[in-house]
Amino acid sequence: MRTLIACGSFLLQPLVWLAILRVWLASRARITTERRNFGSAVYSDHYELRHMLTQELLLGLGLSVINLLIGFSLPVIWILAYEGLAILTLILLPTTILPLTLIAGATLITLFGGTYITPKPDLSAWGLRWATVPVQNYFWLALAFFLLMGHWITHYGGRFTSPKIYAKQRGKQIAGYPWRELLVLPMVTLVPGDWITSHWAFWPVFSWQGHQFAILVLPLILGLRFTVFRQAPQQVYHALGRRLIWLALAAIIGIGWSYWRPQDAVWGIIILLVGYVAVLWQAKRYDARQPFWYSQVDDGVRVLAIRPRTPAVKLDLEPGDIILECNHQPVVSETSFYEALLANPAYCHLRVRNMAGELKMTETAIYSGAPHEIGIVLFRDQEG
Repeated sequence: MRTLIACGSFLLQPLVWLAILRVWLASRARITTERRNFGSAVYSDHYELRHMLTQELLLGLGLSVINLLIGFSLPVIWILAYEGLAILTLILLPTTILPLTLIAGATLITLFGGTYITPKPDLSAWGLRWATVPVQNYFWLALAFFLLMGHWITHYGGRFTSPKIYAKQRGKQIAGYPWRELLVLPMVTLVPGDWITSHWAFWPVFSWQGHQFAILVLPLILGLRFTVFRQAPQQVYHALGRRLIWLALAAIIGIGWSYWRPQDAVWGIIILLVGYVAVLWQAKRYDARQPFWYSQVDDGVRVLAIRPRTPAVKLDLEPGDIILECNHQPVVSETSFYEALLANPAYCHLRVRNMAGELKMTETAIYSGAPHEIGIVLFRDQEG
């Protein structure tokens, strides 16, 4: 029964519900933007919430099992600092996602207050003590972060390409592909000391080598705010995910180094944070240097997205493709495209040029007979 209470406590933490609210608001804003830009939503469901509830459970379960096997622990001070910083970030910076910054910030607060500052700040008024855990635990948390983020971005980044219209480039509209997803992993950790049980006597605890540990399910935030303008989104996120996995090697080095020189842990955490920021900056800079734009063209219509569960899914189209002809008629705008569809409302035959400049033919039946429901998302005709 106590174990169930500890697991259920995950849902009682304000950070969990604040993150869910944040994801729901971001999802609603996306749907509103899609309807404004394209007349109807590209993805009408709140897929961000669905991903949050399914992916975080799988990743959190795997991490929790490993944590229990290795006896991973975090002090109460770190947990309170992390959740406090996370809540402030979600409230004060609602459009920003800083997952590693939160981990590094809580770690630096704990290390400075518990190890490097003399005399230590007195927290007895709140019933707290500067309990310490091996500094290797913080590097393990960074290692887990890089591996989980790398896996998540590589496998899920760019799968739901929701375009957004941005400012004009040389008189033509351009589109980008923002990714704003957020996960809150239920991560099991051990908490040394009796602070939790002194407030909640029913909490599950166990003793090991003369030390008492409470079991806590901590909400660990993973997320990314990134917009692709000049490349295929999946290629960008695959490359970014691989770079984050390589950063895990730096965390492994930090674990080894901290056994030899634990006093250098602060610099090690700062280096990992700088490396993470550098990887994101390099990915944005590389995207900005590409010659391609998801922009309007004069000799066709640019494909921006394909709505799921529509006839267009069978057309072998990708975002960035340019439709040159529809039903053997040249098209240069959204209006001319739908007029060409009406020439044969039961069938769609397209001549397409892909991002590599190669020409291809593709076709499918339109069983509904409604051309606007074919599911191809294009730039809307500009008024005036």
